[in-house]
Amino acid sequence: METFRADIDAANDNRVRERRKWILTAIVVFIGLMTIAYIQIQSYLFKGLPDLPNKAAMWELNLQPNTTLFDNAGNRIGHRGPYLGRPLTIAEMPKYLPDAFLAIEDERFYEHTGIDRKAIFRAFFENTRAGKTVQGGSTLTQQLVKNMVLTPEKTYRRKFQEMWLAYEMEEVLTKPEILSLYLNRIDLGNRSFGVEAASQRYFGKKAKDLTLSESAMLAGLPKAPSRYDPSKNYEQALVRSYLVLDRMFANNLITFDEAKAAKANPPIIIEPVDDEIDPKILGHVFDLAKERANELIGNAQNDLIIHITLDTDIQKSAHEALTKILNANEKSKKVANGALVTIDVRTGGIRALIGGRDYNQSKFNRAAQAKRQPGSAFKPFVYAAALEENLTPGTVRIDQPTTISGWTPENYTKRYRGPMTIREALKLSVNTIAAQVGAEIGPRKVARFGKRLGINTELRPTYSLSLGSSEVTLVDITGAYTVFANEGVRRTPYLIETIKNTSGETLYTRSKTKPTRVYAVPFARQMTNMLKEVIETGTGHGAQIGTRELAGKTGTSQDYRDAWFVGYSQQYATGVWLGNDDNTPMKSITGGLLPVDVWKDHMVTIHKGLKKQPLITEDMTAFSADTQRIMRFYETLANELILERNVASGIQNAEQIPQLSSPQSANVISSTPAPQRGAPQRLAPQRLPRENLTRN
Repeated sequence: METFRADIDAANDNRVRERRKWILTAIVVFIGLMTIAYIQIQSYLFKGLPDLPNKAAMWELNLQPNTTLFDNAGNRIGHRGPYLGRPLTIAEMPKYLPDAFLAIEDERFYEHTGIDRKAIFRAFFENTRAGKTVQGGSTLTQQLVKNMVLTPEKTYRRKFQEMWLAYEMEEVLTKPEILSLYLNRIDLGNRSFGVEAASQRYFGKKAKDLTLSESAMLAGLPKAPSRYDPSKNYEQALVRSYLVLDRMFANNLITFDEAKAAKANPPIIIEPVDDEIDPKILGHVFDLAKERANELIGNAQNDLIIHITLDTDIQKSAHEALTKILNANEKSKKVANGALVTIDVRTGGIRALIGGRDYNQSKFNRAAQAKRQPGSAFKPFVYAAALEENLTPGTVRIDQPTTISGWTPENYTKRYRGPMTIREALKLSVNTIAAQVGAEIGPRKVARFGKRLGINTELRPTYSLSLGSSEVTLVDITGAYTVFANEGVRRTPYLIETIKNTSGETLYTRSKTKPTRVYAVPFARQMTNMLKEVIETGTGHGAQIGTRELAGKTGTSQDYRDAWFVGYSQQYATGVWLGNDDNTPMKSITGGLLPVDVWKDHMVTIHKGLKKQPLITEDMTAFSADTQRIMRFYETLANELILERNVASGIQNAEQIPQLSSPQSANVISSTPAPQRGAPQRLAPQRLPRENLTRN
């Protein structure tokens, strides 16, 4: 019996141990499964969870870059990206503005720690009862985190991460800091972010001047910025603002009378003012300004306000002049594109820059990026360098068949005029003389001289450089011409005056540095006088504007691939280039034809109302009476020789000879005679000419 009972006890003990074993196993398995589940859930919920940025970064995070341009008169002319206002503190806002947002978006803001559990449960029951989402439980902090840090996806993981980061944000920032950040970053429609930008966008005033009714209308926007956009759906926005006012009254933020008065005085939405320049006109300038800004301050800044030197009226004139000529001649003359630059002679500020006929069709900037052969438009730098080597405008060289180290430059007409001064050679754009002078002083000196005056592209020191074989940009060569207008002082062309961010912090201001003298005053005046004659009686005669004194030079590259005219008054220097992007030839377009037409049309417009200022040339009164008498003698003698030479060349009646421009290039370059307009030429002060140094 005792043995039987012992067996039963042993069996019971075994069953108990077995049961315990299974229970322990089950517990271990359960714990293991729960651990795995916890790890998996944690991995799922925290996967891709970003770190909360520091305070400074929160103001910049997740904002699209935005840039606003202002012209030289302080007018806003262009904007890219979202609209951002100056960040405001709560103290800078009227009290009812933040109160309006809290009343409709998060009335328990000062009570919760980033997560409002009461609001979550209330929203759950209301949504369950309605069978759809009619309420949200997100706090203002959660909205801020979602907009700044997280993606817009609607998943449980994203919602959990939003709550987690909202709690962390409440640990890092104070309530006023969170509210201020929210009010400056919230999307309020029409690409406007923050109350300052939206206030100016909808009501045309600063946020500090908003009324109660206007504040309520802004506060109603975050729920659905497009649906409640007051500029498009005013009635819906107004009804929504009434709800905001009711919630403010219910939360004792305003009195009944204040709510009633606000409803009786609804906001007035301003008509949008389209004061910006059409992107097809401004686009190339915008790209260049952004590029220059990045060079000056780096590209870490997201929001930039850039004040540039552009003059809106001059920019529009430039585009109109260029496109008018291109539209009229594109098919007949096979010219598809062009560029124009206008620079203020006195400052170097770029007043107009057209990088192509339509920015929307091509973003390539032909004014600042394109490198093209300038042809004879480069010759002034050859002769200017020669003046430093003891040549004078009256120095005589012989226009004749010329070979220089195996290179044979030719004139366009295949005609040669014999002896002529370099003044006349520049005026008539004679290639053989320019080639001789360039070889005489040396290609390296010519290249260095061009660099000194501001040409930044590579100038290859070959003999053909004298005829414009090395590529230049339109901005560079136009800027280099201003050295002559400024009596040898170089003012580097520039576009940006100041750069700020939307906080009002100045990031860059152009320093008022003293301009650099790169050329002697007497030589610069002589060059201006020579270039003045190019327009008066030379290849650029079509550029004349009444009695206004102008100076300039035509240029055409081989096979009519590029046509240029660069010239200046005492106020503005303008350069024009016409050609095709694929480098195909135009139909007999020279610098003295269509480019001159564009240049003149534009310069006439921008000089309206401006005083006629004479160009600064040689001052004859600075010489003694005897010197002036000798100069007049040689001037008369030179003119008689020119007449004799023309007669010998078969040019009987100069007035019957058409004035044409002269195509030129590195290989086959030419010149066409211009008429001698009866009155004798006035030669510059000069030494007696040296021996002819033409190399055969």
